[in-house]
Amino acid sequence: MAKLGQIKITTLFVSFSLIFGLMAAFIMPVASAPDETYHFNVSFNSFFSNEAMAQNVAKPSTQQVLLAADDLFAIRYTAVPGSADDLFQLSFTRQVKVLENSHFQIKFNKDTLLHLPQALGVLMGYLLYPSYGVMFFLGRVFNLLFYTGIIYIAIKKAAFGQLPMSLVALFPISIQQAASLSYDMTLFAAVFLMFSVMTNIWVGKSKISWKWGIYFPLILLGLYVTKKSALIMLALILTLPTNFFKNDKIRLLSHRFWQFWNKYKWLVGLVLILGSFIIFRYLFQSHGGFMRWLHIMFNTYFATWLNSNLDPVIVSGMVGAFSAFSYRLPEWLIVLTFITLSWVMLSDQKVKLSNRVIFICSCIFIFNILLTGTMMYKGWTGGEGNVSFGEQGRYYTPFLIFLLPLFTKISEKVKVEITSAYRKIVAFGMCFVNLSLFIILTIVFWFSKG
Repeated sequence: MAKLGQIKITTLFVSFSLIFGLMAAFIMPVASAPDETYHFNVSFNSFFSNEAMAQNVAKPSTQQVLLAADDLFAIRYTAVPGSADDLFQLSFTRQVKVLENSHFQIKFNKDTLLHLPQALGVLMGYLLYPSYGVMFFLGRVFNLLFYTGIIYIAIKKAAFGQLPMSLVALFPISIQQAASLSYDMTLFAAVFLMFSVMTNIWVGKSKISWKWGIYFPLILLGLYVTKKSALIMLALILTLPTNFFKNDKIRLLSHRFWQFWNKYKWLVGLVLILGSFIIFRYLFQSHGGFMRWLHIMFNTYFATWLNSNLDPVIVSGMVGAFSAFSYRLPEWLIVLTFITLSWVMLSDQKVKLSNRVIFICSCIFIFNILLTGTMMYKGWTGGEGNVSFGEQGRYYTPFLIFLLPLFTKISEKVKVEITSAYRKIVAFGMCFVNLSLFIILTIVFWFSKG
């Protein structure tokens, strides 16, 4: 254990991500991750022209099927002795006849962009051996490599918060999605990259340059194509320090703006409240207005007697609720994980952050939850009923890192003195327990004989 404390955080992250991710990619049955049938269909359709698949993809995502795979699903949900062996044999050895007459054809659209890593893996799998097992596995591996690479860069370049970032990125739910065909990894990557970039700005290590013309468009594109609610991160513009700008006129304008902010904080607060009222009233204008919105949000996130999904889907889902919530980590372990994350944040590198950084980052975390709940009520729930359904904890997981500035402020009052080696041992020890149990639970759930 002592040697663990001497290993770089980035090395530990990559090792844990690849080892447990590859295991998950292999042992998770075909299409067992949330919405994975849809993600496979889109991935396949990104590089191939096939009449049967084209008709399938044209359907709404909830109506799409895995072509000629009914027997795989039948086996998967039985507890007949030997069913696990049959499932794996059929998944990996049987070619998908309906996909044999496919022609190579690259398609350029939003879905292709979102599924590019997994689509490349599916393409390679098809060329090697066109079975669902091979195509799913290689698609998952490519997605995992993309996730691990991007998060590695984000952690490595961050000015602080490397250990909390690693812990969140190694949540079992994070690894499940990374080791599936999900496009959630684009959201995770964009959020982590944005946070990493901003840490350098907040501590004065970065100033504006030509590179920002590349960074921000790519990050914003990643946010937009996945979850539009994530564009709330544009509010980070308000955290840019005056000395970030090289142009004298812009720097002077920024300085005067923050002078006004500091002098009239009550006015700024009033504007934020009124702005929030206008935004949510607009979004909910066809569903009963602002007061109706407040009622729905309260029921969704606080009224456990009305929303049975609050704990198993939303809260537990931020850490470890798997395979469309079929099984999950025990509640005590989820609580312990949140305690560990809080402790790691409190004991993180001491940096001086402005109050507006702390305020804006905290608002981003809260508003992302509210916007997600609002959009899910309008879309998935259909705008009816008293509770918003459809949101999942994994939508909020990457945004947990934006609570770090708040915990940094709290740490000024709550002193946590601990060696960096011991912090790594505790954090990655928690990751090891969580991920090991995730793998064990997956094997037991899908392949037990009764």
